[in-house]
Amino acid sequence: MAVRITKSAVNIREKLAELERPVGITGAALMKTETPQDAFSLIGARNCNMIINGSMVVNQRGFTGAAGTTTNGAYTTDRFYIQYLHDGAVSAGQTTMNSTVGGSAYADGFQNALILRVTTADASLAAGQYQRIQQPIEGYNVQGIKKGTANAQPVTLSFWVRSSTTGTYIAELEDADNTRQVSKSYTIDTANTWEKKTLTFPADTTGVFNNDNTLALALSWWLAAGSTYSGGTLNTSWAASTNANRAVGQVNLLATAGNDFFLTGVQLEVGKVATEFEHRSIGEELALCERYCQGFPTGGRIAIGNWGSNTTAYCSTTLRTAMRTTPTLYSYTAGNVLVEGVNWYAATTVAITESTNTNITFYISGISNSGQSANANAVWGNGASCVIQAEL
Repeated sequence: MAVRITKSAVNIREKLAELERPVGITGAALMKTETPQDAFSLIGARNCNMIINGSMVVNQRGFTGAAGTTTNGAYTTDRFYIQYLHDGAVSAGQTTMNSTVGGSAYADGFQNALILRVTTADASLAAGQYQRIQQPIEGYNVQGIKKGTANAQPVTLSFWVRSSTTGTYIAELEDADNTRQVSKSYTIDTANTWEKKTLTFPADTTGVFNNDNTLALALSWWLAAGSTYSGGTLNTSWAASTNANRAVGQVNLLATAGNDFFLTGVQLEVGKVATEFEHRSIGEELALCERYCQGFPTGGRIAIGNWGSNTTAYCSTTLRTAMRTTPTLYSYTAGNVLVEGVNWYAATTVAITESTNTNITFYISGISNSGQSANANAVWGNGASCVIQAEL
């Protein structure tokens, strides 16, 4: 004889909450999740961070410390660049952390940070002036947000920050494909102290990101903003871009020379929960950066090819990582060109020619007269170096 037993439904979440023994940090966070995506992020699915080089460990252009680059639009650590328009001056680069400089961020596993320092003050900003740090993200890397669809997801930004200037700061997401943006404020409470910040940006069912290799989403940290960008009401929900609503309440980091701003541990992920920072291996992080920038340091032979004449040569190499698009030459040291494995001859000028995103050919010219005719074997190196880039 069959016996049927009926039991009432049980709410597992409530029962777990009633347990006397602790469930641990992850268990507590899991019970607070509101969506499957949030739970999925917590229980072991990595590769969640849309930010590249969030730990500031890769620095192929070599800008170090507060005496780094001063150029508007220049990349500091890989994938992070500075943007400004003001009457002051700043410099930015990579800094190495220790227990004194790094504080809580160093204790959390971060060995490097981006530092921006004010070298010339601008205490009274004109309306259209500003300062910010930004990472641009291409369309292929943001499709998981499902922006512009009925299933659009919120995203959560977490990062470590330290500044000599306390007050309100603004972080902003810009949709470059649909000219939309959203901003969130955060507060630096204590001067010269590392603080971890977490901000959740809402979902946006308007405007789909293009699924391509062009700029789709830009993440910005505002450091100063004139009234053109701060004169309205802070836009905390996605909307058509209105400059006046982008950085309302932003403190002026530029007010005093010597003010600084440190940033590391940057993670942007789908969902409402900030998970533990995804520490990638240096090999993986470097490969991700090399889609946008590749450095060939002094000390090796960079490329091989043939002489074009007795003062020019064409030397090619296969790129370590396929780049976003055909790269351009960012910087170089001309070094020398080798003739038939015998003698090196000094060069003066380097350019890129006949290249793709996977193979690159360097045209080296102004070489001291080698006496070689066209098609003799050539090797470029011996003191040469260069950086190529395919940034957004």
